[in-house]
Amino acid sequence: MSKTIIENEAISILCEQLQDNNYINVTDYEKYGVKRGLRNADGTGVMAGLTKICSVEGYYMSDGEKVPKEGKLYYRGIDVEDIVRACEEENRFGFEEVIWLLLFGTLPTQDQLDRFTEALADLRELPDNFTEDMIMKAPSPNIMNKISRAVLALYSYDDNPDDNSIKNVLNQSLRLIAQMPSIISYAYQVKRRHYYHKSMYLHPPKKHHHTAEVILNSIRSDKQFTDAEAKLLDVCLILHAEHGGGNNSTFTTRVVTSSGTDTY
Repeated sequence: MSKTIIENEAISILCEQLQDNNYINVTDYEKYGVKRGLRNADGTGVMAGLTKICSVEGYYMSDGEKVPKEGKLYYRGIDVEDIVRACEEENRFGFEEVIWLLLFGTLPTQDQLDRFTEALADLRELPDNFTEDMIMKAPSPNIMNKISRAVLALYSYDDNPDDNSIKNVLNQSLRLIAQMPSIISYAYQVKRRHYYHKSMYLHPPKKHHHTAEVILNSIRSDKQFTDAEAKLLDVCLILHAEHGGGNNSTFTTRVVTSSGTDTY
């Protein structure tokens, strides 16, 4: 007990010293023209790059004041509400179509979409022993933390990880998009077993399933879900396919925003 108290006291002293010697006066940010994170002083976002991928409207400026407005999200200039509405009217999935749109800049033809969806299905399998070695043996209570570590680990399973050519990065990015549902679902199952002491079940993806269906098939013990559930999840995936334009943590747009840096 005494050792713990001494350690805590020492840490407290070091924390005070750290704060004293690293404090930055808030007025210095304005003095030297430095942005705090990715925000201007008035709360508006900082223009950090140019993109043709996505744009977001959430406010307008009036007399120097930021005025909220009904939010709008555009993918390649297309209102995402129009995309979702078309999917609902035609009773179909739309996430794979949106991936194509974000990556290649135009909506796919039906033939392109069919072949693209088939290609993603072929890429869904994780590398041999990856699930056991990288997910099951190192559980995490935080799914996002587990996803980050899993993606980093995939570098070691790639025969050509450092080739930054557009062709290779595109292949890597498509593979990541295809494998992400399994990584998410398996990470969740391992979390259930390790932290909640509940049953774990790992269902392999089915090739005829769309991305939303792959996820639901993987997280349900009986692999059962309704079409309405799958279509609702598909809409959620559409809305989160690109969150801000040029954000490199978004796997769908990784290839078109960061060519020249490694995928993992």
